[in-house]
This record gives sequence, C-alpha cells and structure tokens, in this order.
Amino acid sequence: MIRQIVFLFLAGLLIGCSSKETIEADKVIENVHVISMNDEEEEVRQNSTVFIEEDRIVRIAENDRYAAVEEAEIIDGGGGYLIPGLSEMHAHIPSGDNDRSYIDDVLFLYLANGITTIRGMLGDPLHLELRRQAEQNELLSPRIYTSGPGFGGDFESPEEARRQVRDQHEAGYDFLKIFPGLTLEEYNAIADEADSVGIEFSGHIPASVGLERALEAGQTTIDHLDKYVEALAAESINTDEVENPGVIFFGMHLTPEADRERISEIARRTAEAGAWNVPTQALSEHVIGTDDPETLAERPEFRYMSPETVQQWIESKQSITGNEAYSEELAREYLQLRRDIIKGLHEEGAGLLLGSDAPQIFNVPGFSVHHELRYIVEAGLTPYEALRTGTYHTARYLDDLQNSGTLAEGKVADMVLLEANPLEDIANSDSIAGVMYRGNWLSGDEIEERLNAIAEKHQ
Repeated sequence: MIRQIVFLFLAGLLIGCSSKETIEADKVIENVHVISMNDEEEEVRQNSTVFIEEDRIVRIAENDRYAAVEEAEIIDGGGGYLIPGLSEMHAHIPSGDNDRSYIDDVLFLYLANGITTIRGMLGDPLHLELRRQAEQNELLSPRIYTSGPGFGGDFESPEEARRQVRDQHEAGYDFLKIFPGLTLEEYNAIADEADSVGIEFSGHIPASVGLERALEAGQTTIDHLDKYVEALAAESINTDEVENPGVIFFGMHLTPEADRERISEIARRTAEAGAWNVPTQALSEHVIGTDDPETLAERPEFRYMSPETVQQWIESKQSITGNEAYSEELAREYLQLRRDIIKGLHEEGAGLLLGSDAPQIFNVPGFSVHHELRYIVEAGLTPYEALRTGTYHTARYLDDLQNSGTLAEGKVADMVLLEANPLEDIANSDSIAGVMYRGNWLSGDEIEERLNAIAEKHQ
C-alpha cells in the first residue's frame, strides 16, 4: 500500500512538471517583486518571474508557474524589486562639437542609473543620428526624444521664427525648445506655426509671455517652475532680473512677494490647460541651497565628471550665492515655495514629469534624477507618486502607454532591478542591480565596470 502511495505521488510530480507551460523567451528574470506602476494605488507582485522575448515582455507570472525554453538567458533577480525604466525629461546631450567618447559617456551615465528614456532639451543635428542609433541598439543609450536648436530670440521678423519652426519639423525633431528672450510677437508666431505643422513646443516661458499666455498658447511642458513664482508675486517684475539666473536664480528674489494662497488656483488652471511641468528641483536645491559647494563636489558621482567641469560648477554656485541679493534665509524660503508649488500642481491633477536638468551645475547625468526623486518626496508626494512622474506619466505625456510607462505583457522591456524597495524609501531608487533597456540586459557588474572606466578618464 505504501509503495502505491509513493508511486502515485511521484507520478503526480512528473505529470505536474510535464504539464508546466513553456514560454518562448530569450531572457527570464526570476525571483523578483514587480512594481508595475499600473494603478493609482501601490501594488507589488511578490515572488514573480518576467519573461522577455526580443524587446517585449511576454509574461509576468508567479515563480515556477511557467518554464522558459532551454536557450533562454536566466537572470536571478535575487529577491529584488523590478520597476519600469525611469526617464530624465530635462536632459542635455552634448553637441557634436564635443568629443564622441564624452557624448557616449553621458548617454551611458543616464542608462547606468536606470534611465531608459531621455528628452534632450538643447537639440543638435547629431542628436537625430544618436536617436536612430539608440533605436537600433547601436550604442549604449536610453531612448532619445530631442528638441531642435533652441528658440531664443534675435529673429529679424516673426516670419523668420515661423520658418525655423517649419525647418525643425521637416528635419524630424520631436519638439521645439523655447528659451528666454523671445518677444511676445515672436512667441505667438512660433506657437501658431507649431500648431499649424503639428509639433509641440516646450521649455522656458519668456518674461514677455508669462504663465497665463503660455497656458493659453498650448505650451506642452513648463520647465523650472520660475514663472509660477513670478505669477504668484504681487509686485511688478524686473524682467532683466527674472531672465538672468546668474544674477537672481529663477526668480528667487520674488519669494517674499509670492501669494501662496493662489497656488491651488494656478495649479487648477495648469491642469485645465493640459500643460505638464518639469520642476528640475534638484537644480535649484543644488545651486542655491545652503550646502557648501566644496562639500557637494565630494559626492561619489562627481568622479564621472572632469575636474574642470566640477570646478566650474563650484565657481558658478559661489558666484550666485555670493550675490548681494542672496541670503540663506531667502534661499530656504524659495526652495520651500517651490516644494509647495510642486505639491499644489500634483494635488490639482496637473501633470508632473521627472526631470533634473543634467549635466548642469552639480547635476551629474543619471545620478541627479535620484536626487530629484527624493526632493519630490520632500515636497509631499509619496514614493509611489514620485516614481510615477518618471514612468507612467512619461508614457502619458509621450502618448506611448501602449508601449511604455508600466510593466505589463506586450510592453517594451525597459526596466530597472533594485536591491531594495523604493516604496519603503525613495532613496532605494539608486540601489541598482541591473538595467534592461529595449530587451538588452546590463548587469550590475557590467555597469560598475563601465562606470570605473569613465572615472579613470578623469583621474
């Protein structure tokens, strides 16, 4: 009788194993907890396995429920946490005037930090070719969206501005970058022509334009929040000071005049207009915050930048904080005002996008996004809400939810393996154990090896 029971038990095991469905996949990430970012509420799929075929996720299931074909590469997730690839929505890609190795290093620094999508905010003809190479996996790079060269004024006529809009649209740039310095007539011409040819325009809001007009005109993203500070201020604005961050950083001097009671009103107006905001809070925190620049420069990530660049950043911060209009008290009030604006925009349903502005003063590409996430949480968002600004929200903004923004079957395999749960502590967003971009796997060891090689160039 006992022999029969044992026989039946073993037979059952064999039948169970043979009936396990086989999934066609070339890569499998086992033993992970999946944070899909699919819903408004936090959800973690415990003890999961993710199957990837070419550049797509084909199945997310409980561990041991399905088997992969023998040829599949098995990646042990080690009980880590898998999130969608992050985005840097105010990135800078070096221009073609730079050494190609430096350009490649910057792109890799983004990717090494789990950033699988970047939005280049100062376009260059080379960036169109880099975009193509990234799409074809010809270089280690996030997916690239790029503006054309910036619109900063000095046009002979509004018609010249219109012509430049048409030229950039025909060249294949994804959007137009607006800089300070445009007259209202030039801005209106650009907005009208962009609407006519079907290309979005984003970036700064010129002082001649103001927040309300930019919302009316349909500017897609508003970067840096400075015009919100201006809109909240009760007194008239000195446009020369507002537009020169080297003198008064992004309207900081207007802080005492700002009417905080109007934040909700302006945030609702932003939501109604459908405009997105890229706060770049890390830039403001690093540039005008009270941290000593020499101390900031000791952060480990600065070994990936040249000593000359780091010294320039130190001197830039010293110049701004040494201005007679600067004080630490004013800086603290200004940074808190910006946090209040971020929270107000979020509470009123105005879209926020993750972007830090890098490489820029004390913002090392890739690494600064993790600082940005922490600053967004400090503004009052939960870690989950902060992560959505760089995942789900990015896909919504790009009208690409069918392919990206969440971890789901059928979507592009852009994902980041973290050693610890970022929902418990947003600082865990940089505990990167591996990055998958468009179905390509970068292990933690390979990332470290390539980062060390970049650091050696700057010793």
